[in-house]
Amino acid sequence: MRVRTRILAVLLTLVAGIGVLGSPTSAVAQAPEWRGDRHAQPSAYSWLDDHTPSDTYGLTVVRGLRPKAVLRALGPVRRELGDRTPAEALAYLDKHTTDDIEWPTVVQVQRRGRAVVVHLPYNFLAEQQLRRLSRRGVAVDFSTTVELDTYLTVARRGRVVRSFDAGFRPPRAGALPQERGLDWGARDQNIWATAWAFSERVTRTHISQEWFEGDHPTYVLRNAVL
Repeated sequence: MRVRTRILAVLLTLVAGIGVLGSPTSAVAQAPEWRGDRHAQPSAYSWLDDHTPSDTYGLTVVRGLRPKAVLRALGPVRRELGDRTPAEALAYLDKHTTDDIEWPTVVQVQRRGRAVVVHLPYNFLAEQQLRRLSRRGVAVDFSTTVELDTYLTVARRGRVVRSFDAGFRPPRAGALPQERGLDWGARDQNIWATAWAFSERVTRTHISQEWFEGDHPTYVLRNAVL
């Protein structure tokens, strides 16, 4: 009888051990989907091209500010549009554009992990806005136009520290470590993918296609960005 009791106790201990090992709480936690890679490569953004998400837009990733502070730095809000996809935000802009010169300044602002992502369909940040956004950390701004003007600008602690055309090899003077190993100026370069990979390296924030194409708080600003 004692032998049976001991055997049963051993079996129960083994079963309990297997249950603990197989439980989700004991497994190694996976990194958050937003966490960027300091060695990010353009392949992580292969879904981008010269017309995806659109042929003209601005994208800024900010570290050091909360969404409300980012929105204040961009300018007074004239209207809140609620949650919209980037495509819906662009459609609103197209619908409310009066001519080829005047169009509303539409902006999407949302937290992404420890950063805040700012998307401007058909608009761009002014340098003074970028400096304000970086006052407590860093901000990486990428802008692209239908004419393939593709520029990257990095600001830290309220000061622009780097700016160059993403489609060419950057100047050596003032180069940042995160620029190394990227295919700047290559014949087959996906400029947009390279630019977003560089932004991920600097801000340690990954922007997936699924997240970007989802709904984000969307606003119309009172002042024009351009």
